[in-house]
Amino acid sequence: HIPVLLLQKAVPQQSIIFEIIRDFGFSPGQVTDVASLLSSETGKQTISPTHRIIKNRGWLIIAPLQEKAIQNILIETGTREVNFEGGVVHISEGASITDPPANAAHIALMDASAVEFPLLLRKWKNGDYFYPLGMGKKKKLSRFLIDQKLSLTEKEKVWVLEMNRKIIWVVGMRLDDRFKIKPTTRSSLKMELRMA
Repeated sequence: HIPVLLLQKAVPQQSIIFEIIRDFGFSPGQVTDVASLLSSETGKQTISPTHRIIKNRGWLIIAPLQEKAIQNILIETGTREVNFEGGVVHISEGASITDPPANAAHIALMDASAVEFPLLLRKWKNGDYFYPLGMGKKKKLSRFLIDQKLSLTEKEKVWVLEMNRKIIWVVGMRLDDRFKIKPTTRSSLKMELRMA
């Protein structure tokens, strides 16, 4: 992460930019492209063979290129633990029916009768929507992630848990309101994200 304001004031700017970016596969000819990012809007980027530089608000973020492999993980009945690139999800049935603390986004406590296996754990994609817990109305996932102020690289690491094409949980962030614990809930299903 490089602060944009600091780099805008740097003298000689082009030489300093090249010193920063050369170890990430960028050529001297790309210095002008990187300099133009300083005054561009959020989301603009420049790419080398191995890395990219993304403008995100007041920062330039240098990140390795992501592989485009799509990974879908099927979760069958009785599965207790799922390992994926975002961490490990632990699944337990019959957990105490009390709401997790407000700051426990890494825990999804849901009504077990509303959940039907198999479940699908996958990366989010454009067009996804869900009903964020507490809102009760539909929201596009892309808008939700913008509201969370996630950078482009952070958005690429977001996973969702879905059932019959309905998103149950934006993993580690927010449960879908349709699957929350209700006064009529008799049994619960708890999913907890732990970093690998």
